Amino acid sequence: MNGKLLTASALAATMTFGAVAPALADGAASTRNILVGGAAAAILVTNYNHKVRQKREEQREQTRRQASYRSYFYRRYGHYPSEGQYRSWYYRTYGMWPSN
Repeated sequence: MNGKLLTASALAATMTFGAVAPALADGAASTRNILVGGAAAAILVTNYNHKVRQKREEQREQTRRQASYRSYFYRRYGHYPSEGQYRSWYYRTYGMWPSN
């Protein structure tokens, strides 16, 4: 959330200050645009990597939960649960459906 707010603020400030002084042919605007573009790209790459790591962590946690439940179910009933039984248990326990 903070990254989005920071990005939006930076872009709004760039647009505001860019409109105050028209683009000059001396190359200052080009340099500024390159720097702003680089900063925006760095923020986007960082945000993307954060989201990817977060999703992978969720998937590892879900896999761990599934293995734990399957082990418990096998010890208790002598056979592994079906996919439907697992999905139903996961929803009842965690309040959301497991991702595929």
